[in-house]
Amino acid sequence: MTMHCVNTSRVLVADDQVEVLEALRLLLKGEGFQPQVVSSPSALMEELKSRHFDIVLMDLNYARDTTSGQEGLDLLSQIMEYDNTLPVIVMTGWGSVELAVEAMRRGVRDFVQKPWENDRLLNILRKHIEQGQVLRKGRRLEAAKQALADAVLTATDLHQLVKRVAEHLQQALHNRSVSIFTRAPLDQAFWATAQVGIPEEIVGRMKFEPDSHLLQYMDVIFDPRQKELPESERTRLSKAGCSLVVPVKLKSELIGFIGLGEKLSDVPFDPEEIRFLSTVIEQIGLGLENLRMRGQEREYEEAREIQQGMLPKQIPQIPGHEISGSWQPASAVGGDYFDALRFTNTTVALCIADVVGKGMPAALLMSNLQAAVKAFASESMQPRDLCAKVNRVICSNIAANKFITFFYCLYDSEKRCLVYANAGHNAPILLGRNGSHRRLHEGGVVLGVFQEWSYEQKEIEFNSGDRIVLFTDGVTEVRDSDGEEFGERRLIRLLEDNRQLGAVELQRRVMRALLDFSGGEFQDDATLIVMSAE
Repeated sequence: MTMHCVNTSRVLVADDQVEVLEALRLLLKGEGFQPQVVSSPSALMEELKSRHFDIVLMDLNYARDTTSGQEGLDLLSQIMEYDNTLPVIVMTGWGSVELAVEAMRRGVRDFVQKPWENDRLLNILRKHIEQGQVLRKGRRLEAAKQALADAVLTATDLHQLVKRVAEHLQQALHNRSVSIFTRAPLDQAFWATAQVGIPEEIVGRMKFEPDSHLLQYMDVIFDPRQKELPESERTRLSKAGCSLVVPVKLKSELIGFIGLGEKLSDVPFDPEEIRFLSTVIEQIGLGLENLRMRGQEREYEEAREIQQGMLPKQIPQIPGHEISGSWQPASAVGGDYFDALRFTNTTVALCIADVVGKGMPAALLMSNLQAAVKAFASESMQPRDLCAKVNRVICSNIAANKFITFFYCLYDSEKRCLVYANAGHNAPILLGRNGSHRRLHEGGVVLGVFQEWSYEQKEIEFNSGDRIVLFTDGVTEVRDSDGEEFGERRLIRLLEDNRQLGAVELQRRVMRALLDFSGGEFQDDATLIVMSAE
């Protein structure tokens, strides 16, 4: 890699002879350098700590010690301790092999004898400035790589991560701006999520749709100004100051990209900087994935807490009957819900539901359902009316393509009368004492689709020896090691063979059969309610 000294190269010159300083200042300035001259070791260190220099040209002998060079050697040690990547060239008016060896041991890059030859001096300076720039850049990028890795690992959320990445990249590359775009989970568009060096109001809510032409070039790091893009995309990139686009991928999947503004020096990004970017984008991709996974874990934990909080701590009972409920969670959070509500000593309501989807959205939607059910349910509220009221609430709080299956029944033990409405849920099974069974389908559509929907209801007898079984699809869709589903037929046969059991034992027998069938691996939450009449 070749680098060229430009007029911004800054040279710090130290000598205790005024005429030497002036001669060097004029020579260097005439050759396009930016010289800064000082006459003492203390002044040199002050200048070095106050601004950036590309090289130091210094005498070894000063007024306090004009023969041994010790003062110059001590100064050299201070410079190396402060910045051991800074090239140092020493000048001396007399030759000493021992002094030269000691100076080289302490980090000197080269010597210039006084009086100097202008061409030789200039060539030495240019050579070591170039080498120093390469060395300092390499160490700077390596340090930046480690700092960026630490920043990515310790980030606690997406906003913090992308902001840190943008700041570290700008510091490492010395460029004008950095803007970062990440893919949104809902619309899959790439939204601007962080920027430095460019006003937020310019980037604002800038985004690139999933079908943007820009995305077809995301196989490598590239200059978007050299690609054929629609004018609208070209304008957005120009506003964001993007002269280089860096795709961020994870397992070959594009999850974001970085737009880099031009460097402050106005020189192109060199191969070493491209290699640096190729390395750090892997760290960034892993950081984004780790945050996503940690976010999912937190979401699952929170959803699980919400879900568990919705389930009854104790199931109420009424005389002459037994009610038992069970919820077997899967590894992922689902949206199952069940409840038993006792209104009097002889009346009870049973309900069961399942939200389409998983995670926090499903748990939050189910909490809305629970709140609505408890707000409307009463001894006098008919199941069809309750379904209609709850449906209107859910319709006003549900996202597109989401819905809830729901079953609600009201039972009066004195009248042996069970009234129910089924809103698209798995039809519960009514087991007769004589071994017959029927499915409870009547009701209407799932909740959350049609806001004004009139539900039907059905009234049946629930006599001594009967059992009613409510369940979610996690019960019938559990699979064995060969991928076969447990299925409704197997469930009905199991219930018929054990219809003499009470609700608690029948519920346990079903759940034990599911565990044996699946080997303990549930693909979805399996929820079951059983009520028996003695």
